[in-house]
Amino acid sequence: MNLLFLCTGNTCRSPVAKILGEKMADERGLDVSIRSRGFAAIDGEGMSRGSLAVLAQEGIDGSFHRAKTVGEEDLTWAHRIYTMTQGQKAILERKLPQYRDKIFLLGEEDIADPIGGGMEEYRAMFQQMEGALEELLDNL
Repeated sequence: MNLLFLCTGNTCRSPVAKILGEKMADERGLDVSIRSRGFAAIDGEGMSRGSLAVLAQEGIDGSFHRAKTVGEEDLTWAHRIYTMTQGQKAILERKLPQYRDKIFLLGEEDIADPIGGGMEEYRAMFQQMEGALEELLDNL
């Protein structure tokens, strides 16, 4: 199963979803491949300090991540595409209706962008993401 996580800049939410999702899938023995991309990424940019810090608190290294803009190949590769907000999901469905059947919101409610916030916002994002990923992986 190929999973694609999308956010705006590919420096906060989607890379955390990818890295944490890979760890959780490995722990469950699931055969999944995961990518993260951004709608408006600056290709090559590293992960935000807050996301790196929240992962480090969990003993996870995210320093290798480099932002990438989503491309057609990513969309065709993915069996499922997960956005962080309903707004992102709606835009993607409107602009790319051919992928509508495989576009989902990660979790039950929007995962707010913590960029510019403090560690409380990053920690809240991580906890919400962890719960959403648990549900997603348990239902694969």
